[in-house]
Amino acid sequence: MNKLKLVIASLAMFMFISVSAQETAATSSKELNRFEKNRSELAGKYGADSVKCVMELSLYREFYKQWKASKYTEDNLVDQSFKSWTYCFHAAPIASKNMYIHGERMAKHYIKVNKDNPEVKQAWVDTLMMVYDQRIKYYGDDKAKPEGVLLGRKAQFCLKYEKDSANLYYPAFRKSFEMMGNNSEELTLYYYFIASIYYVKQTGAERDLILENYVEIQDVIAYNMNKYADNAKVYSRYEKVSNNIEKNVKKFATCEKLIQLYGPKLENNPDDLKLAKNIVKFFEARKCTKNDTNDTYFNALAKVHAAEPTPESALSMGKMAFEREETSKALTYLEEATKTLSDSNALKKGSAYLLLAEVYRSKGKLAASRSAAYSVLKYKPNEGMAYIIIGDLYTSSAAKCTSQGLRVSYWAAYDKYKQALNLSKEDKIKNIARKKMAVIKKSFPENQDLFMRNLKEGQAIKVECWINEETKVRAR
Repeated sequence: MNKLKLVIASLAMFMFISVSAQETAATSSKELNRFEKNRSELAGKYGADSVKCVMELSLYREFYKQWKASKYTEDNLVDQSFKSWTYCFHAAPIASKNMYIHGERMAKHYIKVNKDNPEVKQAWVDTLMMVYDQRIKYYGDDKAKPEGVLLGRKAQFCLKYEKDSANLYYPAFRKSFEMMGNNSEELTLYYYFIASIYYVKQTGAERDLILENYVEIQDVIAYNMNKYADNAKVYSRYEKVSNNIEKNVKKFATCEKLIQLYGPKLENNPDDLKLAKNIVKFFEARKCTKNDTNDTYFNALAKVHAAEPTPESALSMGKMAFEREETSKALTYLEEATKTLSDSNALKKGSAYLLLAEVYRSKGKLAASRSAAYSVLKYKPNEGMAYIIIGDLYTSSAAKCTSQGLRVSYWAAYDKYKQALNLSKEDKIKNIARKKMAVIKKSFPENQDLFMRNLKEGQAIKVECWINEETKVRAR
């Protein structure tokens, strides 16, 4: 036991000296990067006594190899390996990158076997942290596992073994996230979010922090799920992390709580654009835009759009204005959205045109509504609702668009409903089309009425008026 404490104490002293040296070097040279400066301070790859280091390196590797072969069950082998490893760790910190990988494994082994001895266990936790610190110091520029990745992994272990020390591991997670961004490892993203919760609980930080980090983390996850959409294995890992985060965020970000938290804040800070942006992100991420009972989301989005308009925000504003029956506002926003949305963003552009068609119809602009509905089909070819709208336009014109006293626009409307039925893949749209076809069929003329006008069922006929389309004669 005394020997173990001496080993650990010497490790701690070494790390203290190393950190001090690192801080001194950081201010003394601008030509070399931090990692090169750290390595340049050493006597060489194998330290001052290269012969002894090579011997100890060989011994540690051989005992570690045997320990691994035993499936990590032979304690005497890991003890022998750690003894030689310790010398290399002190004397030649750049002798081998694998030394840090193996050191992590050994430290975790000792943490596990000493789980019932808190003092010794904590000493080994400290050792594990030092292994990461030194690896970051000398190998933090490694392309495969750079400083940001290592810092995230170190923070994970700190959270695991020292859960009550959020003030230690949360800043490490934050720094890792800032360094790695979209390249953050999925487990680091998950535990960074968990660390955010612990940090708020333990330090009394604003609860906003949890939600702000949630949005940033989910943005990175969404980026990677899109990037690895064709790689099922990697995609599923990010998807699992996303789902687990969603489970944990629910109690902090229900729609009701978001409204309670951000409604008053927006009222008290109407000119805070950053706050407005965060509100938009939170409400959209939590799918609370339809539960906006006091217009918190609507007002925040209006502010964001006014300051930094985007095609997407124009579409959202248009949709909400339409739902609020503010058709003039909706028209302005939706016309903006259809003009500015990229053709490559086909689904959103099609949706914008569909809403625009509805707005034009509500304002009595029939031809413009039909034109918008046809534009929908350019971007969403299977959108049966576009034909439903056109059919409704023709039905509403039945009293005006007549021929020989017959409401021939019903025949043109029937064509559109039938196209919707045949085109759409949605049962809901199909059912709407069937019902509308059945209703207007009751308004078709009798065969006797056709005969009196020298018309035959199935005969081609042109519907004049504003419709100006070919259809065919139909009877009940």
